Amino acid sequence: MKPQGKDVKETALLKFQKDFDQLDDLRGEISSCLITGSDLWLSYDEGAGIERLSRSKNKDKYKYKSHKHYDLKDFFDLTDDSEMDMEALAYAPPYLWFSGSMSLKRDQPDPEDSTEDQLKALTKIKVDANRFSLGCIPCLEEDGHFNLYQEASFLDHTVTAKMMRGGATSSELHNALMADEHLADFMDIPSKDNGFDIEGMAVEDQRIFLGLRGPVLNGYALILEIICEPLNGELIMQRRDGEAKLYRKHFIDLSGMGIRELNIDEKGDLYILAGPTMDLDGTISVYKIGGGLPDQEHSVTHDPERMFDVARGAEIKHGYDKAEGMAFIDDEHVLITYDNPIEERLKSKHKVKMDVYEMSPKENQS
Repeated sequence: MKPQGKDVKETALLKFQKDFDQLDDLRGEISSCLITGSDLWLSYDEGAGIERLSRSKNKDKYKYKSHKHYDLKDFFDLTDDSEMDMEALAYAPPYLWFSGSMSLKRDQPDPEDSTEDQLKALTKIKVDANRFSLGCIPCLEEDGHFNLYQEASFLDHTVTAKMMRGGATSSELHNALMADEHLADFMDIPSKDNGFDIEGMAVEDQRIFLGLRGPVLNGYALILEIICEPLNGELIMQRRDGEAKLYRKHFIDLSGMGIRELNIDEKGDLYILAGPTMDLDGTISVYKIGGGLPDQEHSVTHDPERMFDVARGAEIKHGYDKAEGMAFIDDEHVLITYDNPIEERLKSKHKVKMDVYEMSPKENQS
C-alpha cells in the first residue's frame, strides 16, 4: 500500500478547565470528536462524560476554549462508576449520539510483579458495565451554542435522553451479535486482541452506523447499521421489513485496518478514519465512500477512495499520536485528534494542539 502523505494545513489549540478533575486523562486520551456549529464535542476513554469546547471568535480561528463538562450520570441511571470507554459521537438533529466500545478488556501485566502474577493477569478478562451504553441526548442550539438537555422541545415535540435497552454487562445489540455468523467468535475476545470493539459512529436520518475497530476479517473492516425506536424511555432496535436480522452489515476493504471514526457530510458521502485494529503503531488513513453505504441489508465495498494518511507520532516514539477522532470544521477542513499525543502537542498543563487538514486540493499530497 503506497503511502499517501499529506501536510498538516494548520493546528487547532484545545484549552480545558485548569481545575478539571480528570484533566490529564482528557487531554491525553481523546477518543472521538464532533463539531456542531462553533462547538467541539469530545469523548475520552476514562470516566462517563462528554466535553464541549467552543471556538474563539477572535483571530485564532482554530482555538477552542470555554470548556463545559456534561456528566452522563445527570442524564441516565448508570449501573456503576466504572469507565464508559466512550469511543464514538455523532449528531443528527435533535440528538447528540454516543456509544461505548461494548468491548471486553484483558488485564495488563505489571512489570513490578512476579512472572507468575503477570501471567495470571494476562488470563483475566474484565467487563465494565458502562462500556455497553449507546444512547442519544437532546442537543439544541441556544444563544449561539449547542447544549445538552434531559428533555427539550423540538418542532413542537418533546424529546428526551434515551439509552439502548440492555443489561448490566451487555446491550440489545451485543446480545443480537452473539449468534452472528461473522462476529460470534469475536464477541468474547478483548478489543486489543482483535475482538469486538466499536470506535466510530455516524447517524443519517434513521440509519445509525457503528464502525468497528475490530474484528477485521481477512482485511475487511465492518460497519454495523441499526435503526431504533423509543419505547418507555429506551431505544429498541427495529427489524426492517423483509430482513432477517435486527442489524445490517457493511464490509469495507481497508487493507487490514480497523475503523477509528465515521463521518457523513451533507452530500451523504461517508468518511472513515482507519488505523491498526490492535495495540500497534501503523498507518492511519482517511477513506471516502462517495454516496455513502447502500441502503440494503448487506454490502461489500472493495475500493473505497483512500484520500490521505495522517501524521503519527509513532514515527518519533512508539505508541504516541494515535489518531482516533475526526470532525469536519467546514466543507474543506477536517480536525484530527490524537490519543496519547506527543509531548510537542502539550501546551502548559491544560492545553493540547491537534491537526487541521485540508480535504482538497489533492495536489497537496506527496
